[in-house]
Formats: sequence, structure tokens, C-alpha cells
Amino acid sequence: MKFICCILFISICTIYSAKSQNIVLSADSLNQLAQELQETNAKTSLVLSKMALKIAESKSDSFSMAQCLVNIGLAHYYLSQFDSAVISLKKSYRFYKSRNSAAGISIAANNLGMVYYQLGNIGMAEKYYQISLDNYYTENDTAGMALGLNNLAMIYEIRGDYNKAVRFYFLSAEFERKSGNAMGECQSWMSIGNVYSESGNIAKGNEFYQKSLTYFTMVNDSQNLSLVLSNIGDNFRLSGNYSEAKKYLSRASALAAECNYDIGLINAQIYYSKLLNDENKPDSAEYYLFEALNRCVETDNNLLACEALMQQGLVLSGKKQYSEANQYLLNAYEFAVQMQYASAIESILQQLSDNYSALGNFKEALKYQKMAANAISGVKQPEEISANRKPETASTKESVTDNLIKGVSGGLFLIVLMSAVFFYTRMKHYKKIAESHTSSGEERH
Repeated sequence: MKFICCILFISICTIYSAKSQNIVLSADSLNQLAQELQETNAKTSLVLSKMALKIAESKSDSFSMAQCLVNIGLAHYYLSQFDSAVISLKKSYRFYKSRNSAAGISIAANNLGMVYYQLGNIGMAEKYYQISLDNYYTENDTAGMALGLNNLAMIYEIRGDYNKAVRFYFLSAEFERKSGNAMGECQSWMSIGNVYSESGNIAKGNEFYQKSLTYFTMVNDSQNLSLVLSNIGDNFRLSGNYSEAKKYLSRASALAAECNYDIGLINAQIYYSKLLNDENKPDSAEYYLFEALNRCVETDNNLLACEALMQQGLVLSGKKQYSEANQYLLNAYEFAVQMQYASAIESILQQLSDNYSALGNFKEALKYQKMAANAISGVKQPEEISANRKPETASTKESVTDNLIKGVSGGLFLIVLMSAVFFYTRMKHYKKIAESHTSSGEERH
């Protein structure tokens, strides 16, 4: 706060001094400083960007205004204020488009895609990512092409087209290396690790995670460190090494909290909740899961909200609370379909089928089983990956046959569907639930 006030005081004094000398100020210096502070002090970056915008507006400098709006949008993004980020970035995009600036269009479109991705609007994210990549190709911008290929790879990954995702990530890493961007190259390695891990090849996934971990540690990049540590930790969980998993996830959570990185913290909390469930500590697991869900609500992060809702549905399914579990799963399914999140869709549909079988509602069970089969057929694996790991569902611990018998004996339960409830209302409901759990939880890290 003192730093912000100091910046404001100096800037105001400079402006008045310049006006008294009839000097026309440029917003460039403020924009440059705002860019330098985006990831480390987003609040200050936002203040500086808004000041730069006022100066640019006073000069009717549309190019400078567009740059200011990009910086404002990115500051909102790093503050997890995604809706505000979209507004500023769209204004910037229109400015650049009206001036036919290919470079500016690429920058604004790429950042719009990034924000839409976090909002879970995969269709819009792909649209702007493709616009950005096309312009980077036109400008023969190697660094830009690397970024564009990486972003589209993320779209293919979430849709379950793992073969295409890996190919694009490798191309991105190659372009990053050619352009001398070691940071971008290592981010591509981490993404490749994600695809291998999601496909069941944990050893190969860890190989790429370790490559990126070494670099992120060397440059002390807390945000990317928190992400890769979480991913390694979850791989240890899946391998049954709970002590190592806890070590990595605790460190990831601490780093994300220190740098106020909501995405990293939510990610770590969801994985830690899974670990605690595996260790048969349901109360603590529920605490961390609702902490993550609460942050998803506060930051409008639909992607991770889907993960949290699905996780709670799986946990409740494991407890045989099928009716309540289905409410979470059906809402997670809505998000997953909106985002075209193939692997999540497969897991959710399979669990819904198992749950309806346990409830004795065989018609619904068959419906979701068919939908799951169609979803599985649409997922494309990388050619060198043998997807040995099945989607995580509660039914991996209890056979479908047992569920059928218990469902018949238990009677028929009706599920109150929530598909008619608006998204905002639904998420606010989860926020209230999350807040009710903040005083619970036996283990903290």
C-alpha cells in the first residue's frame, strides 16, 4: 500500500510539473513499469496502467490506449478478476483491429484466449488463440508462434485429443528454443508432462516435470513452481507414495499462498484433498476441497470449479451418498460439457451410471453408460502412450454388480436436478457451503 501511494504521489507531482512547463507526457514509462509488476504486484500494476490510460486518452493516442488496456486486462487476470479482464482486453482488441495492427491484434487476442480459458469458455478461447496464431504466422514472429501453438495444445488437451496436444506442445518447445525463451520452453515441458500423466504414463510425465522443475527452481519462479510441484505430488499419490505426495503438495500450497497465486493454490488444495481421501481422512479432505471450491467461486474459475465439483461427487459416491453425489456430478458435467473437457466428461458419466445403478434407476444408469462409451471413443491418446489408468471413479473400489444389488434393496431415490438453476445462483450456493466448512478440517499444511 505504501508503495502504491508513493507511486501515485510521484506520478501526480510529475504530471503537474509537466503541465506547468507545457510538456506533453507519454504513458510509455508507466506502461513499462506496469508490465514489470504484473506478476509480482498486480494491484500496483493495475493502478499504474489506469494512470497511463488517462494520459493516453488526454492525447487521443489510440495505440497507447490499446497498450494500456492490455496491461489493465492482464492486471485483472493476475488478480483473478476475469470478467473485468475480458472487458479491457476486448476494448484493446477493437482498437488494434481498427488500426489494422497485426502485432497488437495478436497480443490482445492471445490474452483474451487466456482469460476465456480460465473462465471455461473453451470455444471462445480457441477462437482468439487461433486469431493470435494466424497473425503471428503472418508477422513471422517465432516467439509468438511458440505461444500460439502452446495455447492451442491446451485446447486439444482438454478435449482429450492427446496425440495432437503432445505434437503442438513439442512444436511450441522447439519454437521457444529457437527464440531463446528458456522459460517458455520449460512451460511446454511441464505441459507435456501433464498430457503423459493424464494418459496414465506417470513415469514419462515425471520425466518432463523434473526438467521444468529444475529450471523453475533456478529462476525462483514461484507460480510455475507451485504448479509443477502439485503435479508431481499428485503423481506420487497415484503411485501410492503418500509421504512424498504430501511433501510436494504442501510446498506447492505454501508457494502459491506466498505469491497470492489463486490458480496454483486451488490446484494444490484439490490434489491435497484427494490425498487425504486416499489416506482415509474424509473430514480434512472435505475441508480442503471446499476451500478450493470457495476460491473458484470468488475468482469465477470454471475450469477448477469443475474439478472440485467432480471430486466432491466422487467422494460422496464412495460414501454411498448417491443422491447428493449426483447433484455435484451433474453440475460438474455442465461445466465439463461447456469446456469440452473430455477426460472429466468420461469420469463423470461413468460415475453417474454407477450411482444410478446403485439407486436402482437402471434406465438412467444405461443412458449414462452409453454416453460414457461415446465419450471414451472420442478421446484420442498419444501414439506412444498406453493409457493404463482408468478414469478415477468411486466404482473402482466397489463393483457395479454390488451396486445393483444394494440399489434394488435400498429402494428408488429421486434426484433433484439442478440444471434449471442459473450458474450464478448455483455457484453462490456452493460458496455458502464452502464458507460453512472453513471452521472444520483437522489437518492443515
